[in-house]
Amino acid sequence: MTRAALVPSLTFVFASIAACPTTPTQPPVETPDAGTEPTLCVDDEQCGDGLFCRAGFCNDAQCRNKGECPATEICVDDHCVPPPEKCGGPDDCPGDQLCDGFSDTCFDPNGGGGGEGEGEGEGEGEGEGEGEGEGEGEGEGEGEGLDLGGYRLEDRELQDPKVTVLPGGTRLDVGQVLVIGRGATRAEFEGFWGPIAPGAVYLNADADSNGVPIVNGREQFTIIDTDNRVVDGPAAAGVDKKCFARTGSDASSSASWSVLPTTDASPGAVSASSAHGLVISEWCDAEGSGNFVFEYIELALLP
Repeated sequence: MTRAALVPSLTFVFASIAACPTTPTQPPVETPDAGTEPTLCVDDEQCGDGLFCRAGFCNDAQCRNKGECPATEICVDDHCVPPPEKCGGPDDCPGDQLCDGFSDTCFDPNGGGGGEGEGEGEGEGEGEGEGEGEGEGEGEGEGEGLDLGGYRLEDRELQDPKVTVLPGGTRLDVGQVLVIGRGATRAEFEGFWGPIAPGAVYLNADADSNGVPIVNGREQFTIIDTDNRVVDGPAAAGVDKKCFARTGSDASSSASWSVLPTTDASPGAVSASSAHGLVISEWCDAEGSGNFVFEYIELALLP
């Protein structure tokens, strides 16, 4: 074979080598500006003015979420700042705090009891030995009942539950019912559903996306007392455009609920039930455009 015949073959080999792809390299993590080398760091002081040390590199973003901020601050526009005076959701609250749908203020769901304990003082002179029995409707004497101030209603459908804290002064006597509307005054609520049963207490939760009650299906309502204990629930998962009336003792069982059309809603009137104590007794969706503000949940203190 002549030398001239070898040239094309060598050219092909060199061309093939040149065409081979190189192993890709991973881009540096969170470089402050594209096209520049990242600056390694262990604290903010090494990064200069306006930059922050994140994941070992200097970056112009101080945070991406509130978990990267001090315990008393939240993350807004990539910077840690004090929380607002009024919250609209959990992202407006520092650390693990949640937003109370009634007062629009942050609270610690694991902070324990801030109100009166179940074992004393709930019935205003009901006597000794009532203890947890008050929460189950077993107290004795005049004025027996339960102070619900500080109790929480949670929708545990999601990992981060929607929460509403019942305001101080909320109280039920045995046999009494509490109706909590999503965002309507009592007059507006009764204009939509009809008169609430006599003797029932009404509260307007003014619930937003982080409050209870919001009925869109799949909700799992739960009552939590001031000592962070589950009193009732989580209830069986709901369905939109329906009412759920309590009939059995086990809130989590679908057999403990009658699923009714919304035309059979009965706010303030408890259905026949084998449940006892403070329970979720009914909740309803509200059909029709713009009528979501009339959704409600009902609690009852049953003997």
